[in-house]
Amino acid sequence: MARGVPSAADAELIERLEALGVRVSAAQLERWRGAGLLPGHARRWLGRGRGSVSVLAEETVAVAAALGRRARPGRDLRWTVIAWYAEAGRPALPGELAVPEPPWPAVHEALVWAMSRSSAQRLVVAARAAGEGGEAAQDAFYTEAGRVLGHGPAGPPDPQEMRRVLEDPEAELDRSRERRLRRGAVRLAAAAGMGAGEVGSEALVEALAVLMPGIDWSEITPDAQQAEESGEFDGWIQAGSVDPLGRLEAAGVHDMAAARHAAQVLAGVGGLYLMRGFGMPETHGLARLRTELEESGFALIVAQMVPLMINPSGVVHALSTCLAPEVAALAAWLESVLTEHAHSSGGLLRLPGAEQDGVEAFGRAWIGRLDDFTERARARRTGAVEASDS
Repeated sequence: MARGVPSAADAELIERLEALGVRVSAAQLERWRGAGLLPGHARRWLGRGRGSVSVLAEETVAVAAALGRRARPGRDLRWTVIAWYAEAGRPALPGELAVPEPPWPAVHEALVWAMSRSSAQRLVVAARAAGEGGEAAQDAFYTEAGRVLGHGPAGPPDPQEMRRVLEDPEAELDRSRERRLRRGAVRLAAAAGMGAGEVGSEALVEALAVLMPGIDWSEITPDAQQAEESGEFDGWIQAGSVDPLGRLEAAGVHDMAAARHAAQVLAGVGGLYLMRGFGMPETHGLARLRTELEESGFALIVAQMVPLMINPSGVVHALSTCLAPEVAALAAWLESVLTEHAHSSGGLLRLPGAEQDGVEAFGRAWIGRLDDFTERARARRTGAVEASDS
């Protein structure tokens, strides 16, 4: 068959995908097959010397749809594989095919490749070098840390702060929180690379308090100071203890699947937590979930999973983080809390006093609340313009 002319099975596949709203070309299909991502077509023999024809399998349609929805012009196929893997295994949305699992070797190779070239991994390498080197290596680490952590958002927005600005558009965001978060992240990275003694007990406890608010750190401060005075403080965070690339390299298919589930749970809970800042109505279940999350001290860590799970470059870090046993245990606990609240008090999204239960009533109330905020903001702007004209 001439190059560029799709087989009958590929032509059927392209047509099936277009009906699903996914546009692909014959060249893309060949590229995916060449990379071992898309299975080849089975052959059906016609008999009596009439040769054979290729046959389109439903599995091939599902795989091609998963690739086509996540492929981007100019994007390395490994990013597409990561985006595909992040959504595999979930229940199918209405009108869509269930997302199948990508080939595990391709997933593992893509995750290791992405982490090895990330800014976070370069920061880990710089921290290790600083722990083993002298003053020049330490200066190089702090320069790299400032570069990596000094750009972009320092973390997800604080729901309380966002709620305050939403209700009062004239209010200004508190930028001091971002500065504290960046400083805390640098100190933790330094402690992980050079040992807790490099940072000191007071600065390290301050960093932990910023990154994990809700815990009473005043009770821990004396213990940290005593450990520092006795020369045992380095044991609190040992140099080289953070190894995201190593975790990904060592992970097997079942380890990664568990980490993916944990990341999905954390991102789901984090989304519920953050959406309060965007006017989401309060329910008894949501209020209890938010309170328990804040009191645990892990609200910021859980909220950070939301932006990480949106883009392939963040998915890599989310999965590496969730390979840590402590984070996996956090996800398991939150999943049990979420399940408990979802089955009590009429459901997680049941509005107090609502005659009609369910997601639809909740959604209408949310839209109505956003409309109220918009109308109040418009009234303030109109009043300000009228006042200035007069």
